[in-house]
Amino acid sequence: MKKLMSFVLVLSALLASACSGTKKTDWKEEVQLADGSVIVVQRSAQAKGFGEMGGPSGLRDLKESLQVVSSPYPMPPSWNDIYAPILLDYDVSKKEWFLVATFYMCEDWRRLGRPKSPYLEYRVRNGEWARVSLDPKLFERDTNLLTGPNFIDGEPEVLRLPEKQKRRGNVAEDFKKIRSVSTDNHC
Repeated sequence: MKKLMSFVLVLSALLASACSGTKKTDWKEEVQLADGSVIVVQRSAQAKGFGEMGGPSGLRDLKESLQVVSSPYPMPPSWNDIYAPILLDYDVSKKEWFLVATFYMCEDWRRLGRPKSPYLEYRVRNGEWARVSLDPKLFERDTNLLTGPNFIDGEPEVLRLPEKQKRRGNVAEDFKKIRSVSTDNHC
């Protein structure tokens, strides 16, 4: 009986840590820019599991980072934040990089002032990423970054464009295109 109780306690602890532990994955990813050129970025994502054993669960972004490692344009600084990057491009007319990120959690939505649109735009200004107002010209623009990294099996060393395209079928609409209003605000 003592052995059975010990086994049950160990199993419960393992299951609880699987649901709430910190997960991290790193990968390189091909990204097609609006002008048709393909660049490579180094990505990292860290998340913490939450939920109850046998009940609903998920992952909470703790940190995301992105660094361009191959590009025909000047290299931007590394981007790091708690939000998930979904679009990266180079604005040829302004000669600057921009990035659009989004959030998953209701607490982020509330902290950001309950915006109608779940997107945050960043532009490189004076050598660093600065948050700016979302440019309405981006509405209905397709995203070009992986939005759901695989924390269980990890990602391939380099995630190629054809594989990313296959995986887009499983992505919510708000993560496939930049929308003026969220189509899926569950908060």
